[in-house]
Amino acid sequence: MSKLHEVLAVEEGLAGTAKKIIEETRVTFEKKPEHFQGAVKIYQPFAEGSVEDERPVERKELVTTVADRLAYTLASITPWLDAVLQKEATNQTACAAIEVDGVIIAKDVPATFLLGLETKLKDLREVCDKIPTLQAGIAWELDPTQDGTGVYKTKHPIERLRTEKVTKPVVLYPHSDKHPAQVKEVSEDKNVGKWVDTHWSGMYSPAQKSALLGRIDTLLRAVKQARQRANCAEVLSVSIGDKLSQFILGE
Repeated sequence: MSKLHEVLAVEEGLAGTAKKIIEETRVTFEKKPEHFQGAVKIYQPFAEGSVEDERPVERKELVTTVADRLAYTLASITPWLDAVLQKEATNQTACAAIEVDGVIIAKDVPATFLLGLETKLKDLREVCDKIPTLQAGIAWELDPTQDGTGVYKTKHPIERLRTEKVTKPVVLYPHSDKHPAQVKEVSEDKNVGKWVDTHWSGMYSPAQKSALLGRIDTLLRAVKQARQRANCAEVLSVSIGDKLSQFILGE
């Protein structure tokens, strides 16, 4: 008894052969009507002894017949249709459990769903691989006071001083009996306050992203293994190609 994965392996080849022959037959029917025509051309002189009595007989043999071409084409379609029917019929019963580290996440999952699920999980992984992560070099901590889950804030606020230019007099020479005092105004930066910056972020930490991708990869492997187990189901012994061909040919 064949396994489902064996039918899946040959289906593509059968389909390719059948489609190629169908196309060849279409071209033959549409553009090569001479393949279905034959003739014999014989010269018969009225007077005996004519020098033209020796003319050779001209023949054009039939290449094939419509009936033969149809039979040939349907013969290539029959195994393809049987393989597809066996696959679809077996897929109705081919199931397996999705199991991760001994824990069954889902049981009796159809093989066709497992195949689609594998593709969808691959698409999801590509999306998650683009997740932005928290800026490195800054200490972050979860902020439970914020709405929503996974909101981080900077653990240590960033302080920046605010300065202003101020002027003050500087005595260059003090007052004396001979000279008045000389005073010059100079400017300098004076700290008048500070900015305290606290930042929030809804991004994932690099560890969170790595763990998420790891879980998806684990699930992907489990789904693939489940699909392989499902594809080991015994193929149902069903056929339909011959019956369809007989009906089409009116047999």
